[in-house]
Amino acid sequence: MAQIGKAQSGIWTKVSGHMDLLVVCCVAMVTAIGLAALSPRPDATERLEIIAENTSATPPRIAPSRNQTAQLQPEFYPWKGPETYTPVLPAPQPPAVTNRQQDAFLTRMRGSTPFRPSTHDNIVTHYGGNWREENVKETPSGTLLSILRVKGESQPFTIAEVQTPEKYGYGRYEVIMRPARGSGTVSAFFTFTGSPFGDPHDEIDIEFLGQDTTKVHFNYFRKGKRGAFEGFDLPFDAAEADRLYAFEWTPERITWFIEGQPIYMTPTGDTGIPAARGKIMMSAWVGKPYMEGWTGTPNFGQATGAHYSCVSFVPMGGTGPSCGDNYTPPVVLSP
Repeated sequence: MAQIGKAQSGIWTKVSGHMDLLVVCCVAMVTAIGLAALSPRPDATERLEIIAENTSATPPRIAPSRNQTAQLQPEFYPWKGPETYTPVLPAPQPPAVTNRQQDAFLTRMRGSTPFRPSTHDNIVTHYGGNWREENVKETPSGTLLSILRVKGESQPFTIAEVQTPEKYGYGRYEVIMRPARGSGTVSAFFTFTGSPFGDPHDEIDIEFLGQDTTKVHFNYFRKGKRGAFEGFDLPFDAAEADRLYAFEWTPERITWFIEGQPIYMTPTGDTGIPAARGKIMMSAWVGKPYMEGWTGTPNFGQATGAHYSCVSFVPMGGTGPSCGDNYTPPVVLSP
């Protein structure tokens, strides 16, 4: 037992002899580990940012670790770019009518109006006189279109016509007018287009024959073919005073009015309704001799004329002023 204790004592004595050196080494190791642990370390994201700042414009690709990928990728990974967007637009609808919509207008036929006088000869037409601008005269109450018996002209009469530069389509047309009196004369308010304007002949008329101004005539054409025209007796003499006349033109029908009251409508299903836009026109004229079976022989002295005091147009489906808005039928005293 004494030998064992001695030996043990010797071992401890031997170890204790190097104890100071061992303790110093241990303390140094612990200090190094502690310093390393306490030193700041950039995390994965910071390291990537430092690398990006210190590299060229096109840095080499660095494959992040699996943990780094999980931190950097958004929730919708893998991301997919948006597809090219092409809007789906509704197909354009065809217009309800082929005629171009136009603004409403009203003119008292004095001063500035949308009408321009015609001025040319009518040698090869059915007109028995030549259009002359001087036959269009402004009056205090409107415009007078005169028919004059003349000498030295290519025809025995000069006549008068005015027309709009523009063409007009479906809508309501109104006029306050007083037709010329005298056999052989025609006074008209109408829409017209035809070969002079590069179109087929389409026309809508309100006409008065000077030989009997107690009657009115309604007429229309499509592509040169005459429709179901009619004439009506009036409860007055139209040449005695300016009165209100009108027609409404739609793709399906034409309706004519006298002083606001509908008088005549084209037949249902009529395929001859005009379709082409036309100029708005007014005229006072005589025909060539072969027309005298309808107009009568010219017998009115040296001159006569038709008076127009208001013209208006309101497009179909539109609004605007019209001649009938403030119209009051004239009071004509019996002789």
